[in-house]
Amino acid sequence: MKLIATIAALSAVSNALNLEAKAETEAQAEVAVEATTEVQAEAEQSAPSQGWSGPIVPEVYSAAVKDFDLSTPFTSQEEYKKQLDIYSDQIIAIEALRMEIIKLDYSITKSEEDYTTNARRILANADKIMENHQNALNNKANIEKLQMDVDDVGTCLNRQFDE
Repeated sequence: MKLIATIAALSAVSNALNLEAKAETEAQAEVAVEATTEVQAEAEQSAPSQGWSGPIVPEVYSAAVKDFDLSTPFTSQEEYKKQLDIYSDQIIAIEALRMEIIKLDYSITKSEEDYTTNARRILANADKIMENHQNALNNKANIEKLQMDVDDVGTCLNRQFDE
């Protein structure tokens, strides 16, 4: 049962983090598209003589993969820092969640152990209650017997005084 609860909690947090990361990625994608559109507009205005108006990604595999120049930057330091901050925050959140799950797991294990101990004590107390109840019934029977003896002695004494 603990494993299922732990997996469910991890799944929920993972989904939440994925949604957060997805929203952040979509926001970054929108910014990147806007920036790319602005750069293309500037390039078209500054260099109309080149006549380049093709797609952003080359349609030919050779041009897209083999002719890719690794010396040209394809990301900026600011984007890298921003993404690194996002990932580090996610890692910290996941670690905090892991610690909370460990504490929860310990608490559940402790509660299960306490439950079994308390169940044994309750059972032992029930046995003692039954024993005490039986003793009380025996004592009541003895008291009634003694009361009957006292009544008999009283009756005898009354008869002796009357005679």
